[in-house]
Amino acid sequence: MGEMKQWIQRVWLAACLLLPGLVAGDNLRICQADSSRYGYRIALAQLILDKTRLPGTRIDRLLPLATGRDPSQDRCLALLRQGEVSLLYLPPSEERLAEFDAIKIDLHQGILGYRLLLIHRKDQELFAQVQGLEQLRNLVGGFGAQWTDFKLFERNGLPVVGVSQTENLLAMLEAGRFQYFHRGLHEAWAELEQHPELTQLMVEPRLALAYPLPVYFLFNKKDVALRQRFERGLQIIRNDGSFKALFLREFGPTLARAQLKRRLIIRIDYPLPAGVPPAEPPFWLN
Repeated sequence: MGEMKQWIQRVWLAACLLLPGLVAGDNLRICQADSSRYGYRIALAQLILDKTRLPGTRIDRLLPLATGRDPSQDRCLALLRQGEVSLLYLPPSEERLAEFDAIKIDLHQGILGYRLLLIHRKDQELFAQVQGLEQLRNLVGGFGAQWTDFKLFERNGLPVVGVSQTENLLAMLEAGRFQYFHRGLHEAWAELEQHPELTQLMVEPRLALAYPLPVYFLFNKKDVALRQRFERGLQIIRNDGSFKALFLREFGPTLARAQLKRRLIIRIDYPLPAGVPPAEPPFWLN
């Protein structure tokens, strides 16, 4: 049975590679310029390409945009619409699911929905008084105006300041323009380490926010072969354990450092967009 399964996989891959729009050895363009910040997503996409490469064909490569900083999400969506990039990895919305082809498997396996707060050191006592959503509503958060969860915080009655140039958020937090800036578990300490000049910022030690925030691969609907290849590749790496291994290699140390079991988890109401399946229980929470 194992040999038959492998033969079927090879036939399927060969059929995909013969479809228009995808040739083995392609350079696939991605929208992110900062490969260090998006290292996990790039490694995941490369793993899928490697697992679905036919023997004897050239290795596919991911090419980040040659630009000094990451384009906005709106710009990336426009580039995908125009066929200027090959794929995106973004949280889904009803509009995105209607316009693009998505593989509805959370690339971050639930971790992106657990958020830590970056705060100013002088505000530690304010956050020490927070016991739930009601107290958090007395504080103001800073957000990227184009982020999917921006409206989510407004919906829950949480005051937010929207910023179009997200690279300015940390400096604005230190300047007191707002009182917290939420980041993913894997982002919080890394961003402070990248900005040692911002000496008054810290990771708040006792709180975490939680809400569903999946990240999907998105494709131009004309790129059927590429979407099918990634869909099959995700099945392969989930079945052979390499998806889980990559996740733990990337996020294991962060999970240990975050100590979620010792934090007060504030859950935020977030009805998933139509067409998004309920999240699978994260294996790493146990």
